[in-house]
Amino acid sequence: MACLRVLHLSVTPSAAPRPGGMRQSAMRQISMRMAMGWSSCGLLAVPFGRRWPSRALRCGSRSLTVKQGSQSVGLHFFSDANFKPLRDQFVNSVVDEEIELKETIVEDLNVIKQRTAGGVPVYKFKTKLLLDALEDAGHEEILLISDVDIQFFGEVMPLVRQGIAGRDMCFQREFTELGVNIGFVAIRRTAAAIDFWNQVWEELPTGRHDQRIVNNLLYTEKMPALRWGCFPPEIWASSQAFDGGLGIPKRIVLHHANWIIRDYASDDSGADASNPTAKLRQLAELRGAVEEKSDLKQRQLVQRLQEDPDLASYHQRP
Repeated sequence: MACLRVLHLSVTPSAAPRPGGMRQSAMRQISMRMAMGWSSCGLLAVPFGRRWPSRALRCGSRSLTVKQGSQSVGLHFFSDANFKPLRDQFVNSVVDEEIELKETIVEDLNVIKQRTAGGVPVYKFKTKLLLDALEDAGHEEILLISDVDIQFFGEVMPLVRQGIAGRDMCFQREFTELGVNIGFVAIRRTAAAIDFWNQVWEELPTGRHDQRIVNNLLYTEKMPALRWGCFPPEIWASSQAFDGGLGIPKRIVLHHANWIIRDYASDDSGADASNPTAKLRQLAELRGAVEEKSDLKQRQLVQRLQEDPDLASYHQRP
C-alpha cells in the first residue's frame, strides 16, 4: 500500500493581483507540513473510521484580514497538482475579510477521468474532510466547504448568514427550481448536520455520485430532523442556466463552473475530469463579461449552456 503525500499550507494574502485587477493587502506567509493518507490500486482508499489516522489530514489555513469585532468563518477546500490553476484563481478571487481559508493540498487525488466530479476517490476525500471539519468546530459554529472551480464577484458572507439562519445547512442550487449542488455549502455544527454527512459517508461505497446521495437524502426526507435550504441564484452554478432565464443574475456574487459543454473529440473539452482547461475558460469568460458589464456576452454564455443537449438530459435524470 503506497503512501499519499499531503501538503498543508497556512497562508496570508500577498499584494498579488486578483482577476480583473483587484488586489489584496498584507504579506504572504506560508508554512508547510507533511501528512500521510492511504492510496491503493489507484484509488484514494480512506479508512471508514470516524477520524483520519494519526498522521492524516489536518487543514492548514490562509487568513484574510478579519474585521474588528467580527468572527471569522472557515472555508475548507482542497486540490491537487492538476487543479492548481483552478485553486489559484479561486483563492485570488475571495473578497470577504471575515473568511478564513482552510486549505488541503494533495499531490494526486487519483481522479477517475471519465467520472462525474472525479469519482469515488474525490467523493470520499471531500466527505471525510468535511466530517473532520465539523468535528473540530465548536457547537453551532458555521463553516463553509467549497470546490475550487468557483470564483467570487463580491462578498458572499451576507448571503451565507441569511441562508444559514435557523438552519443546519444551506446549499447552492443545481438548477434554479430543482436540486442542490454541493460545490458550495454552509454548514452549522449540529447533531443533525453531523448525522447527515455520516449517512452520506456510509453510502459512498455504493459508487454513486456524492451529490446524488445528498439530493436523495434531502428530497426523500430520510433525515427529517435536518433543517436545510438553498441560496438564492446570486450564488450561481452554470447548470442553473438551463432554467434560470436569459442571463446571469444581475448581482452575481459567486460563479461555480460546474457545467461545461463537452466536446468529446477534444482533449481539453472537459470530458477528462482531471483537466481543468474548459472550466478555466468558462471562469475567464464570465469574469470578462461581468467586468465589462456586457449583458450580451453574459447572455451568449447562458444561451450556449441552455442549448447543450447533455444539460437537458441531465435535468431529466431521476
